[in-house]
Amino acid sequence: MAPEPRMPESNPFVEIATHLFLEDLAAKVGVSGLNNYLVSLARNLAAAMPLEEYADWEEFLGALREGRSILATFEEVVPVTPHCMATPRSPFERGWREYAKRVGTFADVHREAAEFYNAKVRPTAVTSLHIVLQTFRESAAARVHVGAKTVRFLPIATVWVDGERRVAPDGKLEELLGRAGITRTRLGMLLRNHSDVWLLEVG
Repeated sequence: MAPEPRMPESNPFVEIATHLFLEDLAAKVGVSGLNNYLVSLARNLAAAMPLEEYADWEEFLGALREGRSILATFEEVVPVTPHCMATPRSPFERGWREYAKRVGTFADVHREAAEFYNAKVRPTAVTSLHIVLQTFRESAAARVHVGAKTVRFLPIATVWVDGERRVAPDGKLEELLGRAGITRTRLGMLLRNHSDVWLLEVG
């Protein structure tokens, strides 16, 4: 019996085609339509994940560190404090780099969709890809129970591959930092070598 062919871990063709598909979709349904599609896609993806139950927060943090939680399915999650999480590298970074190398500058619609999302939902997305990532985190967190309570996700800051940042507005930032257990200085340090900083807590 012939051995199965080795499948590549990630294929640039698929990643680039995905971005081009989103651009084509936006041309047909507009920025708001693209936003709705991405939100629905992320929610459906999270809904397909299994429910999780943990006895206490420490057990849940252990699952995050070891990549066993659904919240760590697509990205490495580093607990900085019991409630502050950081992502070292965006799961979409490689696709963006492949697109930039083979196609060129990201189409404006990716940032236009993010601005629509920032105005309507939460103000921490840089590109359309963050709509997927942040919606997935929110929906996946709702499928996790710690001591019978649901986990809640809130974004604090995002840094894209090109260095552009989006941080929660000043009116909310101090409260989020307090709940996360970090200072503005610590946040700035984290953003030097992490793509996302976010909050997890029981709802």
